[in-house]
Amino acid sequence: MSGAASGQIDIVMYHYVRDLKRSRYPEIKGRDLESFHGQLDYIQQNYHVLNHSELLGWLDGSWQDPPRKAALLTFDDGYMDHYLNVFPALHVRGLTGFFFPPGGSVVEGKVLDVNKVHFMLASEPEPGPIIEAMRAWVGTHQEAFGLKPWETYQQAFAKASRFDTAEVILIKRLLQVGLPEAARRLLTAELFTRFVTADEAAFSAELYMGLDQMRLMHRCGMVFGCHGYAHDWMNQLALKSLKQDLDLGLDFLAQIGISQQSWIMCYPYGAWSETLLGLLRARGCVAGFTTEVASADPSCHDALLLPRLDTNDLPLSVS
Repeated sequence: MSGAASGQIDIVMYHYVRDLKRSRYPEIKGRDLESFHGQLDYIQQNYHVLNHSELLGWLDGSWQDPPRKAALLTFDDGYMDHYLNVFPALHVRGLTGFFFPPGGSVVEGKVLDVNKVHFMLASEPEPGPIIEAMRAWVGTHQEAFGLKPWETYQQAFAKASRFDTAEVILIKRLLQVGLPEAARRLLTAELFTRFVTADEAAFSAELYMGLDQMRLMHRCGMVFGCHGYAHDWMNQLALKSLKQDLDLGLDFLAQIGISQQSWIMCYPYGAWSETLLGLLRARGCVAGFTTEVASADPSCHDALLLPRLDTNDLPLSVS
């Protein structure tokens, strides 16, 4: 970026932050509350934590004397964890958090498909029963949805990542992108009912923050940005659907009290497209966060394509 400050920003990405041992779902992939506090100790000792105006000044070069090491704390998906656990911890330390709730989960009382998958996996000690249920479902519905043989999906998607086994990645990828949209939404709903709960509305109310809680956090200095409305893969949406999802997401931010000047985007699944970037620029977006793993350097990264570090990439305590 022309005129941007030199130096790097470690943009740290969090999702669930809770007392895992006392949680109803201790196997959920999240940051344990005790280690979260330890990581905040480490970050405060080693970084200057940016607020909204400092981030903008860093990106456009107007901050005349930026710190040598800077961090920015981001929290995706609007979980109740962020109100109950994260907000008090940041507020008492005088730190700013950047929160990205998808509006549809709050407005419509639905559980995001991505979260349905998380809690399915947290409800079963091993992925085997979920995979067998998926295999049987694919076989039964192969003709109706034009599905491929199960072995084809297994060969394509059962590949371990740095955080998940091949079996877990198979489940995630099939239910995220591998199956046709209609098929994966129906299968995900049936699996969630079978392995977690049939009361989606009650589960949603427990899982996500409400508007009043977000408004309180915003009044206390926390920053809210857009995470889409339906938490879709935004690089796969047709132009009309993409515009609608983005506009609904911005309307949701307006309900929190967020100005549509100098707002920030966080891409669901890290998925973006050149078409989306054009829409963001036209609507006044000033920064966008991906899931690319790296430190962000405003002197060479596009401000709408800033990489982030996972919470697991930083120490969990002061050594």
